[in-house]
Amino acid sequence: MSENLRQKSTRYILGALPMVLMISLRMMAADHKDSKAVEIAKTMEAAMGGVNMWQQAHFIRYDFIVRQGSKTLLDRSHLWDKQTGRYRLEEKTRDGKPEVVLFNINTKEGSAYIEGKKAEGVEAEKAVTDAYAAFVNDSWWLDMPWGWLNDGVNLKYLGLKKRGHETDDVVELTFNHVGLTPGDMYHAFVSRDSHLMTHWDYVLQSHQKGSWDWEYTESNGIKLASNHRSADGKMTINMGNVSVLNSVDEDFFTNPSHTLSQFK
Repeated sequence: MSENLRQKSTRYILGALPMVLMISLRMMAADHKDSKAVEIAKTMEAAMGGVNMWQQAHFIRYDFIVRQGSKTLLDRSHLWDKQTGRYRLEEKTRDGKPEVVLFNINTKEGSAYIEGKKAEGVEAEKAVTDAYAAFVNDSWWLDMPWGWLNDGVNLKYLGLKKRGHETDDVVELTFNHVGLTPGDMYHAFVSRDSHLMTHWDYVLQSHQKGSWDWEYTESNGIKLASNHRSADGKMTINMGNVSVLNSVDEDFFTNPSHTLSQFK
């Protein structure tokens, strides 16, 4: 399931990357999850640290760095207060100016600063809207496996498939009237050895296709994505030094002069 947020420039969204509005998943019902797929999802959650650990996670620090060969196409830095929705996004504008957006993902309200100067009016509104879009997209690549059992997600077990030396359970994810593109479909490959989702194929409602391998890191007992590699080997999406933190300096959510580079 992806939400089409309409921006197509590589500053915010690569055209082939899915956008997923996880927040809206719990607003929908009447989804279908077959018992085998649910069993796999629960086993996967346990392998990633357990749902209680994920629900209690407080601060998450991660990046979203898209590379094609030696060229960096996109580079964003994130700090997420998962308990309150406070958020800090750092990136550069199209003309290379440093931009910081401080906002709340629940209210979608906040402030933007370009080269340290507070943006006003339409410029500020657009910056916050774009920052929220970045959160939606980038966090999906970070934590998608944690969302399988949410309302609005349909799970269908497709059987076993061998990939290289690995045998995977394949689960199809579709979405029930969720977001703006409920026609998106994912095939998720869950390793029988690690019980982690190590690969996904997707076909978006826009007919765009993708095929990516997933790698993981563990922080504070929770597994999240650390890196993705396209099936053709041409692109990577790296999540930086992913950290799940119990506390951070509160100024990061209010002071634009701070920088997330100290977490790297």
